Amino acid sequence: MNRLVTLGLASMGLALAAVPFAQVNPPWRAEALAEDAAATTIPILTSLAELGINAGASQSTIPAGLSQSDNASEGGRVIIGPDNRQPMISSSYPWSAVGQIVGFMPNGSDYTCTGTLVADSIVLTNVHCVVNPRTKQYSQRIEFHPNLVNGLTRNNDVAEVTGVLLGTDFAEWNPNEPSPDDWALVSLDKPLGQTYGTIGLSPLPSEVLINDFAESLIMVGYSGDFPADNPGQTASAHKGCSVVAEDLSLVLHLCDTTGGASGGPILALVDGDYQIVALHASGASRRDTGEGIVNFAVKIPRIVRQLQAAP
Repeated sequence: MNRLVTLGLASMGLALAAVPFAQVNPPWRAEALAEDAAATTIPILTSLAELGINAGASQSTIPAGLSQSDNASEGGRVIIGPDNRQPMISSSYPWSAVGQIVGFMPNGSDYTCTGTLVADSIVLTNVHCVVNPRTKQYSQRIEFHPNLVNGLTRNNDVAEVTGVLLGTDFAEWNPNEPSPDDWALVSLDKPLGQTYGTIGLSPLPSEVLINDFAESLIMVGYSGDFPADNPGQTASAHKGCSVVAEDLSLVLHLCDTTGGASGGPILALVDGDYQIVALHASGASRRDTGEGIVNFAVKIPRIVRQLQAAP
């Protein structure tokens, strides 16, 4: 991690027991994996000081004048059972703090993921939305589009990524398993959190999520198949989903997602505030039917411990 490299992206391969799974949730088009050495470089940061944040700085904030609403709809598939997603067209908090990650490859292709403002100019997403774990290839440029609805942001508020703090560099990554450290914090060139708000990290234990927050979580992401008339241009929100188990040092959840939702937050109301309680990373479906089986999310306590240990 202690080096200067170029920014990029990745896919996740999954394998569970003997169940035939298909690889799902790739955040970019296949042609984006083409080798291309002509990439610009953006710093991979090695400390919280470089990122401009401390371990306790992430908290939920609602800027003055920004309303709050529980209704997200005011104003490869991993769908488990019925599709329970609704369009996130609200510009109120907390939906305002979630946005789309757009990465650009040197060959002109692009990809999308999801990210959340956790500080004024800091966004939480997946490492595999930044670096390809299979090829170690990086993208040339990455943008963050806050509260993207119908492909548009308010006042053309688009920020450029200026640096990244990685949870892993995938040096010892097993391609048959999702990584428990598939998280990244990216710094922006604009303090968008002052306008759109920020959502804090809540390191609730897995057993608390499973037992106390069943059917009360919210998964938000820019899925590539949703909405049907303009895919990937408006986020979806699945309200009332659950974390159901813990495995492979991750949590397993049943929130509906598809490709593009990688890096999306799983939210809960904790002591009256919206908090990020898990970070969606990948999912698996049956290879023969395409039926969604399970989704994987990074544990927030693991992220917090790594941040607290960072210089």
